[in-house]
Amino acid sequence: MHGQDLISIVVPVYNTESVLPRCIRSLRQQSYQNLEIILVDDGSTDHSLDICTQAARSDSRIRVIHQENGGVASARNAGMDAMTGQWLLLIDGDDYIHPDMARDLLHAVKKNHAQTAICGFSHVYPDNRPAPVFQLQYTWNGDRHAFAEEMLLLLYQNLLLRTQSNKLFSAEIIQKNHLRYPGEFSINEDIWFCTRYLTFCERISCIPGIYLYYWQNAQGNSQISRYHPEGVESCFLLLSAMREFLASAKATKETRMEMENEMLFHICGFAGHSYYRTVKTNRECLEEIRQLAGRREMKDLLAHIQAKGPKNRVAKLLLSHGQCRLYHWLCLLLYGKQRSALKKALSDSQNAEKAKKQEKEQEKKPAQKKKQEQAQKQKQKKEQKKEQKLNQDKNQEVRPSLNHHPYYEPSEKIMVSISCVAYNHGPYIAQSLDGYLMQKTNFNFEILVYDDVSTDNTREIILDYARRYPDIIKPYFPEENQYSQGKYNVEGFFNYPRAKGKYTAMCDGDDYWTDENKLQLQVDYLEAHPECAMCFHAAEIETAEKAVQLMEIRPYKKDCMIPAEKVIDKMFNYPTASLMFRTEYTRDLQDYYYSSPVGDIPIQLHMAAKGTVYYIDRKMSVYRQGVTTSWSALMKEGNYKQNLIDHHNTMKEMYRAFSKETHGKYDAAIERACRRMDFLTFLNVKEYNKALLPGYRRFYQELPLRTRLLIRFEVAAPGLFTLVRRLVYGKERL
Repeated sequence: MHGQDLISIVVPVYNTESVLPRCIRSLRQQSYQNLEIILVDDGSTDHSLDICTQAARSDSRIRVIHQENGGVASARNAGMDAMTGQWLLLIDGDDYIHPDMARDLLHAVKKNHAQTAICGFSHVYPDNRPAPVFQLQYTWNGDRHAFAEEMLLLLYQNLLLRTQSNKLFSAEIIQKNHLRYPGEFSINEDIWFCTRYLTFCERISCIPGIYLYYWQNAQGNSQISRYHPEGVESCFLLLSAMREFLASAKATKETRMEMENEMLFHICGFAGHSYYRTVKTNRECLEEIRQLAGRREMKDLLAHIQAKGPKNRVAKLLLSHGQCRLYHWLCLLLYGKQRSALKKALSDSQNAEKAKKQEKEQEKKPAQKKKQEQAQKQKQKKEQKKEQKLNQDKNQEVRPSLNHHPYYEPSEKIMVSISCVAYNHGPYIAQSLDGYLMQKTNFNFEILVYDDVSTDNTREIILDYARRYPDIIKPYFPEENQYSQGKYNVEGFFNYPRAKGKYTAMCDGDDYWTDENKLQLQVDYLEAHPECAMCFHAAEIETAEKAVQLMEIRPYKKDCMIPAEKVIDKMFNYPTASLMFRTEYTRDLQDYYYSSPVGDIPIQLHMAAKGTVYYIDRKMSVYRQGVTTSWSALMKEGNYKQNLIDHHNTMKEMYRAFSKETHGKYDAAIERACRRMDFLTFLNVKEYNKALLPGYRRFYQELPLRTRLLIRFEVAAPGLFTLVRRLVYGKERL
């Protein structure tokens, strides 16, 4: 990283223990690695400081500052005082960011010689409800004047100007102009800081895309939804900063008037908060309106503004002429329902608190206390007897349990359910199970093993592992083979319904995992990105036969988000043993999944329609090729060409059913996927004259260069190709 600019990321932290790990993970997983992460604990009373300290131990780029509670502005100022980077990101502890945010914002300022770059963001709710997105659809670059005239109002109204977390700042500008947050404000301090900063920027860059995920609580953002007594004062502070920026940008009169209308609108809005976010008396509310109308700054604003919109026009008409009582009664009328709802909520809360106190008093009665003590003693006796019986059983049959697994904590909930399907996998199933058990995680997982009535020793091996790990390995043995009865995707019938994990990871009994951190890496990403439905990675290929082929499955050359269209139409299938997805989305699998001849492709389509899909460019599993009971081996029994045609026709029916489920949204990609299957059929049965027709040129060009050269060699000199293959491998492989 020598020669790279250092980006400092300052994170104010206060009582966010439930979401803080997600924020920290998103910072550590940035594709741009030259970072300085400063976590400022603002006197948290929960375990937030412990989380910060633990993160600093595991990553040398992280520093922790602890201070007495002074508010978010104070925490950000402390972080900026400590930063050493050339650039600054200000991210709140309950938000998280896209893996490429630091890289792409830095690229934008470098490419355009700008002093700041601005990106889009999206709200995120804990219940995964649809959330608004705020972003530009295009790239914009320009000087301060052009920004004021072309972008300022647009970004302000689209909320992109109102948060500091979607901007990359120059540390030099901040230090040179002594820019800090006003410590006496807890609202509007972010847009005030951004406006002050822009005043000193010569060039500004805006990029499209969502890079910031802005966490909301159930009622909306807590800072915005609560009452701020300094709200009106903060608006006047912002008005002053906005005027200074517009003057420095030499903005036109029209632009200045538009922004002052926005400022008046917000001043009146914050004045209205006293009516429905507090239970102040009517007299107190009226007095606040009179004080507002009498302020010198308000008189000056009302005197020269050309008011737009009904709210601003009423304010100018009434407040500039001293009609404060009439304005007050209009506010009472406008906010009446909200005011009544607040009073009712407070009354209900007080009644609930009173009932709670009475309940506590009842619990303190001596007779009740004595009864509780007796019940507790009886419970302890039962538990002691139960424990004695368990110890006796253990003495009779000593066997290791999951409690011996180093990453299992019985009190924790299961995070991942591993779905394994086996059939005559006796030579491989132990290696597959060992790959699951070696996983190093900070969460619990379960292994759901389904054996489809194997005729070799697969079942005995599974039972042996289940005896050794009874709390983690949960086998299922049907009485009859289900595949022969047309139930091809047995996971959907027997594993997914019994999965207890938040996420499900797939791996067939003849494949295996090679990276002990596989589960942790995928869960970390999914936890940090609740909008993501599925995550997968690269894999190695292990074959029992020598073959002229690639020895890896690596669909993409870097970590990246995969659009749904590319999941539907892709040159190489994704390794089944790499798939991890949200278990909740398996609860509504459609008929096309259960009737499909394979299970991995329809589950991929289903997840792509549910959310985003992410690829990790790291080989963490092995796809074993050449197993006699594998799907590819079964396809070669009998008439291979006809089997392929029949299979692809069935898959096309599956794609058409998926099209109905998604109301034709992905029909273009589905059509390409069906044509691609025709192309692959011609390749697999060596009908190269058809595969090389102009209609399939696009698919041919997507093949690896090595594969294309071998095809051309075989077409040009089939006899020589066969001879070379015999010399290399000792036999001809069909």
